[in-house]
Amino acid sequence: MYTIGIKQHKKGLILMNKAIFKKIKRGHMASIPQKEIIKTMVELSTGGFKLLMYYYSRSDGFRFSDDKIARAIGSSERQVKKFRKELTEKKYLLIQKGEVDVYFVGEYAVEEFLHPKKTNEEVEKTDPKVFK
Repeated sequence: MYTIGIKQHKKGLILMNKAIFKKIKRGHMASIPQKEIIKTMVELSTGGFKLLMYYYSRSDGFRFSDDKIARAIGSSERQVKKFRKELTEKKYLLIQKGEVDVYFVGEYAVEEFLHPKKTNEEVEKTDPKVFK
């Protein structure tokens, strides 16, 4: 089992930069960048694309189970592992292993985790001339 999230909060794990969730009567709707959807349709295998969409469709704090994922995307557990490897190699998924595995889903979330943007305060500390 895996859990999605990136930081501990009083009410449990919270996922950041996965997707934007909009409340609708039936629950949540993930808003995935259109550019990323088009790009993934070309770059990923059908199974890899299905797995990425499955990850995007889950809410914060969701616990992943390979057998449930396999049933949901119409595949086997072995194929799910293969598709997960494809997503990590193409930088659409980053899994930070630990007591609780943390999933960064989507190109932006992975890039932001690997190369966080500096805040103005951080830039000012390293190069005070920029703000003077």
